[in-house]
Amino acid sequence: MMNALKVLLVDDDPLVRRALRTTLTSAGYAVVEAWTGEDALEKISAESADVILLDLKMPGMGGLEACRRIREVADTPIMVISILRTEEFRVQASDAGADDYLVKPFGIQDLVSRIQALRRRVAGLESTLSTGSLSVKNLL
Repeated sequence: MMNALKVLLVDDDPLVRRALRTTLTSAGYAVVEAWTGEDALEKISAESADVILLDLKMPGMGGLEACRRIREVADTPIMVISILRTEEFRVQASDAGADDYLVKPFGIQDLVSRIQALRRRVAGLESTLSTGSLSVKNLL
C-alpha cells in the first residue's frame, strides 16, 4: 500500500469509522482515523492526507470549525459526510471550505467515485500549476 491514497476519516461514531475504514481499505485506500476536530488537526499537522472525510456533528470542535481550521493550514480536498441534509448545512460547509458534501447514509460506490473525482481535480490543478500554463478559455 505504499502508493495508496491516504484518507483522513474524521467521525466520532466508532461504527461509522469501522465500516468506512473496512470499505476504503478494501478499495485500496490507506485510512487514518480521527475522533474529533481537534484530533483531526493534530493528525493533519503530523502527516499529510490526500482527502479528508469530515463529519459535522462531533463533540468538542464541530465539523464546520474543524473545516475552517483545516483550510487555514492545508489545501487537502474535504468531503463532508453528515446526516444533516438541509441546504443551510451544505452552504455552511461550503463557506467553511468543504469541496463536497455527502449525506449519510450513502452508497459506497458514490463515496469512492467522489473521492476519485476530488483527487483528479487536485491532480489536474497541481499539474497545470507546475507547468506554469494556466489559461482561461471563453466558455460562453
